[in-house]
Amino acid sequence: MRSRVASAAQRSRWAAACAVGASAALAAGCGPERCDRSESANPPVEFTEAMPEGGVYETSAPDGDLLYFPGGMRYALRHHLGARPRWWQVDLSFEPDGTKSGGTLAHAAGNQAEVVCVDDQHLVLMNGSCSEYWLRVVAGGADVASGDDDTGTAGGANDAGGGEAASAGGAGGGAAGRRCYGDDPG
Repeated sequence: MRSRVASAAQRSRWAAACAVGASAALAAGCGPERCDRSESANPPVEFTEAMPEGGVYETSAPDGDLLYFPGGMRYALRHHLGARPRWWQVDLSFEPDGTKSGGTLAHAAGNQAEVVCVDDQHLVLMNGSCSEYWLRVVAGGADVASGDDDTGTAGGANDAGGGEAASAGGAGGGAAGRRCYGDDPG
C-alpha cells in the first residue's frame, strides 16, 4: 500500500511552487494594497473648466485633453447644469488625449470610477482602484423646471436615466441640503 504522506522532497517542491505563485500574484497586483485611496490622502480636486452646451456637460471631447486619474484620485466636477444631472457616463483611456492619437475610450466599470455624490453643483467621483487612467465624464438631463432636489443621491430611484448611473458606480451619498463639495450654495 502506498503512503499518503508526502515526502520531504515533495513538500519542499510544493513550498517553492507556492512561493513563486505568491510572488507572481503580488507582482500582478493581487495581495496587499499598493496605493492609499483614502479621502484624507486624496481630497477632491475641484474641476471647473468645462461648461455645458445644449444641456450636456463634458469634461472634454473624446479626442481632447482628458483628466489625469490615478488610483485614489477624487474629482469634484462643477457641472454648471443648474440642477442635479439625471444621467452621467464615465469613460476611461490609457491615453491623455483619448482617441486623438489612436487611443480608445471605454466605459468605466466596478471601482475604476465610483460616483461618490451628485448634487446641483458637483458630480464627485473617485478612482477606487490602484490603476492609472485618463478620465472623461459626460452628464446631462438636469431639469431645472421640475424643482429637482439636491439630496446628493446618485442615480435616485425616480431617475429615468439611472442606467448610466448604475454602470458608473451609482452609489448614493449625502443627506438633504448637504453639498457634495464645499459650502457654497451658488
